Amino acid sequence: MAVTALAQKEFIVNTTPDRVWRLIGKVIFSVLPGMESMEILDENNFRALLRVKMMGFEWVLKLKGEMVDISPPESFSVRLLLEGLGGLVKADQRVALVMTPVENGKTAVACRAAAEGMGFLQRTLLMGQARSFARQTFEAIEKRLKELA
Repeated sequence: MAVTALAQKEFIVNTTPDRVWRLIGKVIFSVLPGMESMEILDENNFRALLRVKMMGFEWVLKLKGEMVDISPPESFSVRLLLEGLGGLVKADQRVALVMTPVENGKTAVACRAAAEGMGFLQRTLLMGQARSFARQTFEAIEKRLKELA
């Protein structure tokens, strides 16, 4: 199945890549839209419940996340598995964050989200919601990192 780009965002934070690296995990969990509950299973895995609006209704989706491709303090990816409606809705996404030092002790942060392994029904039902969720999350990450920098 094809990989489909969902969203990307790049921004500059007024702090070092090391500081961004130390903050990023807490920032992500504190800004996820619709986060209802979250449980850290170990240093690389978590699960959560998200409340999202889709097709005019509110749904609770199960989210499992696994940190992969970890290269501190430059980059990491998170593989996200979403499931809901008794298994009818399933989505597999990968979110990558890359932190690059730039002039004067600042950091360029590049965020990218892509859908992987989505069948036709899931793409039809979830693609707009997945794009919106990724954009909202990246905007919230930027805002929170800039506040903490």
